[in-house]
Amino acid sequence: MFMWIKRCLGLALIFLSSSLRAEVSSDSFFPLAKADQWVYNTLHKNANDHFEMKVVVEGPWQENGSEGMILTQKDKRGTMREFLLRSDKGIFIHKLGLSKAFTPEVFTHFNPAVPRVIYPLTPGNKVHWEGRLKVAWVNKPIVFDGEVLGWEDVDVPAGHFHCIKLHYHEKRGEDVIDESAWYAEGVGQVKYDGGQYVKELKSYKIQ
Repeated sequence: MFMWIKRCLGLALIFLSSSLRAEVSSDSFFPLAKADQWVYNTLHKNANDHFEMKVVVEGPWQENGSEGMILTQKDKRGTMREFLLRSDKGIFIHKLGLSKAFTPEVFTHFNPAVPRVIYPLTPGNKVHWEGRLKVAWVNKPIVFDGEVLGWEDVDVPAGHFHCIKLHYHEKRGEDVIDESAWYAEGVGQVKYDGGQYVKELKSYKIQ
């Protein structure tokens, strides 16, 4: 009888732990306060080229009734600014701004905003999205399929993290990209592997 009670209590604790994990806000896996910052060791796989990428939340933006935060990435290739929207469905990219030294910023617009992170961050959650990408004279369709795969422990230069893993399959015109990304609660993106690049978190500072 005692063993049966002990086993029931153990199962109850497992269920409670699982429930508490499910209640953790998905937003906590993508900090987005002004001045939050991350540094990544980045690898161009084909060229075997290593470089450092710095990412910072620049601040808020507003445009035609929409508003969100700007996430800026800088490395030796140039600067990319992501104009992000947040909702109960996830983090979305409204538009991208790309620039290099001594060149003006060129914007890529998404209609509607394309998913960056899908919510809820519950294993098994899947999202199908279709839209268009427009930059200069280019206007092509995008088909996006995303899935929350599950939990993994990840070791990167910044340390050891318990992460939720996402996988995206995206078709932009004739180009096809598969991406995997790992996010840790209270930290943000810990690792990324997609297309030609791999990123691993080196350091971070969350406000």
